[in-house]
Amino acid sequence: MTTITLALVYIKYILNSTLSYNITLYQHEFSRIVMWLFATPLMLKLYCDINSIKLRDINIQCHIIPVAVNIFIYPYRNTTIYFYFTGCSWASLLFFMKTFYEKRNLMFTNIFLIIWGTFMVLTIIDIFHLTDVYTVNLYYSFADMISKLTTCIMIDECIEKEIIQFNNIDLQSVQFISYMITHLNKYKTEIIVITPKCTALVDSTRKGFLLKIPEDKTILEQELLNKILPFGFDKEFIASASESASASASASATTKQFNMICVLFTDIVNYTELAQKYDDAIIFKLLNSVYISFDKIIKKYSHLQKIETIGDAYMVVGDIFRNTINHNFVINEILLFAIDIIKEVKTIKTPDNIPLCIRVGINIGSVSIGILGNELPRLCVVGHAVNMASRLQSTAEIDTIQISSDVYEQLENIAIDKKYEFVIKENVFLKNMGSVTTYNISPIIVHRYNK
Repeated sequence: MTTITLALVYIKYILNSTLSYNITLYQHEFSRIVMWLFATPLMLKLYCDINSIKLRDINIQCHIIPVAVNIFIYPYRNTTIYFYFTGCSWASLLFFMKTFYEKRNLMFTNIFLIIWGTFMVLTIIDIFHLTDVYTVNLYYSFADMISKLTTCIMIDECIEKEIIQFNNIDLQSVQFISYMITHLNKYKTEIIVITPKCTALVDSTRKGFLLKIPEDKTILEQELLNKILPFGFDKEFIASASESASASASASATTKQFNMICVLFTDIVNYTELAQKYDDAIIFKLLNSVYISFDKIIKKYSHLQKIETIGDAYMVVGDIFRNTINHNFVINEILLFAIDIIKEVKTIKTPDNIPLCIRVGINIGSVSIGILGNELPRLCVVGHAVNMASRLQSTAEIDTIQISSDVYEQLENIAIDKKYEFVIKENVFLKNMGSVTTYNISPIIVHRYNK
């Protein structure tokens, strides 16, 4: 908007100068000075906007005052009064240039210094009559045109790139911004001795990141809703909610069926005892540390999706977003993920300095996916494969991975990244399922075996 306003101001000046046939040289010069009074603040605003600073940060008043004074004293050209006030106003202008020069590390500062320096030289030539008045005005016209075009084109292109980037912000971008701001704040508070220049850089960088978060968060909210309720379930939920959210409406909710889906469950060993021993704040902090670590790890595996956390239980499936059957890749990834989280949880300790332990259960089979209920909607994955994965987890040894025979059979037909040594367990009783044969993996043995 500022660029357009600047262009309109300059175009009006050009039209007044070219279409007025009887305009005198005096009127032309006065028109140019008035144009400067309106155009230069707009140019400086473009500069400040692109560098995320305020007009007062560059002491714009020290520039506006000389220009305004020049308008009032113009009728007294070539008199003592004119030279006196011009000299006084230049003191203010030089202070403005000094402020500008101190910000030469910011974008476009050198270009603006050249533009303002050029006009100061032309003003000196004009005041001391170093050339004839027509030549000076020709120089002024060229300088005006070049400075306005340069400012509009270069800064507008930079702003356009910022707008494109701004409009392409997604949830992961916001997470990245949040991560960077957190670490900038941490750096600023943890460093005992921090220089003023470094402080200014940290503050400027933090402000730049904050400005990249859009004020209108509708698109981000829609993306978040799509993540929570994929497969068009978000639209279905909104439609059902707008009707009446009646029992009949919820009963008719659609589901999607998938075959050959891997399901992983894990929970913390002795979680009940921990919850009784420590207060809620400590338990919450422990769980948060565990889930943040797991969330970070799962991002390494493109075929896996976190479904939910219930208390100390963490559920993962793969791959519900597939285009074709890809369980070969999923099984490989889900085993690697299980090994990673068992190792990672050892870095998280209780207040008594005791590392946490987990159990992991993995199964493969058919599942149904949909929304259950109409209050606080969330994506649910249900089915026999889910129940069995949960049972495998609950009967696994501490810090081991227990997989079903279905997963084991698939392993014989796929290429995997690691060599696994399985411990066969027969007659493992799973609640409501009877006795089954399972296969167990210890990450410690896997690590030793793959050295």
